[in-house]
Amino acid sequence: MKSPTARRRITTIAGVAALGITAILGSSSAALAAPQDYGNIDPDRTGSITVHKYLNQAGSATGDVSQAPAAGDFTDPVAGVEFTVYPLLKSGSAVDLTVPANWNGLDALTPGAACTAPAGYTLGTPTVMPLTSANGSATADSLPVGLYQVCETAAPANIIEKSLPFILTIPLPYENGWVYDTHAYPKNGAGSIEKTIEPQQDYGLGSTVKFPVTVPVSRMAQAWTGFAIRDTLDTRLTPAAAADIAVTADGTALDPSFYTISVSGQQITMNFTAAGIAWLNEGPNAHVGAEIQVVFAGVVNAVVDGVIPNTAQFWPNNPGFDPSTNPPLDSPVVHTNWGDLQITKRAVGTSGATGTLAGAEFEIYAAADPYAADCSAATAAGSPISVGGKTSFTSDSSGVISLTGLFVSDSVNPAIDSTQRCYVLKETAAPAGYVLPSNPFTPVAVRVGDTTSDNIEIENTQQGVPQLPLTGGSGQVLLIAGGVAALAVAVGLVLMRARRQAKESA
Repeated sequence: MKSPTARRRITTIAGVAALGITAILGSSSAALAAPQDYGNIDPDRTGSITVHKYLNQAGSATGDVSQAPAAGDFTDPVAGVEFTVYPLLKSGSAVDLTVPANWNGLDALTPGAACTAPAGYTLGTPTVMPLTSANGSATADSLPVGLYQVCETAAPANIIEKSLPFILTIPLPYENGWVYDTHAYPKNGAGSIEKTIEPQQDYGLGSTVKFPVTVPVSRMAQAWTGFAIRDTLDTRLTPAAAADIAVTADGTALDPSFYTISVSGQQITMNFTAAGIAWLNEGPNAHVGAEIQVVFAGVVNAVVDGVIPNTAQFWPNNPGFDPSTNPPLDSPVVHTNWGDLQITKRAVGTSGATGTLAGAEFEIYAAADPYAADCSAATAAGSPISVGGKTSFTSDSSGVISLTGLFVSDSVNPAIDSTQRCYVLKETAAPAGYVLPSNPFTPVAVRVGDTTSDNIEIENTQQGVPQLPLTGGSGQVLLIAGGVAALAVAVGLVLMRARRQAKESA
């Protein structure tokens, strides 16, 4: 997956060119310059070595050992590379090139492995050249007449394969004459690794995060011996199964016989097989530019501070994964951001520890506009979100519901590294004796790594019940009416008795 905001690239160098005496005598596409001297070697004269460092060229042009390249001869100079010049010693002494016999066999000399001396020779006191400049060049001068080995001894972090050592003489035989100030052209291949994050599809703890990592096949002057891409996930991510890791070349599924996927602890590795290496080496750079992409994946199992970083590595020509011989190239760091939400359920009109309610049930939804500046008007979208494997959450004996692990943002997709994301709570069941709010939806803001300032309280009102006697207006009216009636009866009885007594007296 590619997008202008999502993809990040680090350009790297894969050093490949080996220069022996015959190799640096290659012809140039331009006219050759004349030698600097003819006749016998001058043992009192000093010379120099100038290295011109470029990326591998698509054309066939080669450099001229007697002069610097003309503008436009080569492209893509490489700066910041260090070369070291070693005299080659025979029996502990410098090789005397004024002795004819000492030239015998020099054309067959090859450096030893890892810049060791050829068989029968030792390395003398080194001369460290300055770092190659912006135009890719560096010079070691004031070098006595003799036999030398030149090695690439240091390079910037983005150099993923050093140039092979080469051997030359000062002076160098050339066009029936001698070149004392020589020019060498150890070229390199360019490679890169880029890493991004797929837009998040699920938003709660237990969701899968996917990290596509892309490595274009570099232009190489020597054969590939290894090609691996590795991602060591943060402990808050549980690695996906090997079967769930997708590998493509230019967007098409790569032949599964070309690679293996292994998962060891937090480490997921895609490693080319012998068949895959053979495919890379088909023809002269047949697959240069082909984008090998591995989509690594992990399930979020914890949040902690809320920021979960991820870095992948490209291991070129290092089948043993030995960082001391050929360190890997790290991708840019990407990260996903997560937060928590805490809800307190209470009875209306209460505060503190008084009136909290257990048994309220909630769901949480994504917001239709997740990155609104103000979440107070957020509306729910989609289905309930699963957090930690649940979609329904019940307040505990303290009235609290803690939703640990809600996605906020990432470092790649808009809104890049947003500090908050809107969500919507829905109360689906009130505690016994309480009613649901007339609007069960409550907008909330979840912030990166925040568990306290996002706390919200949602109140419930009690259910209505029939009123007890003496506790309301209608009951009191009935009582008063009954009392008046009883009083009237009593008064009537008194009057009747008084009339009877009066008749009896008459």
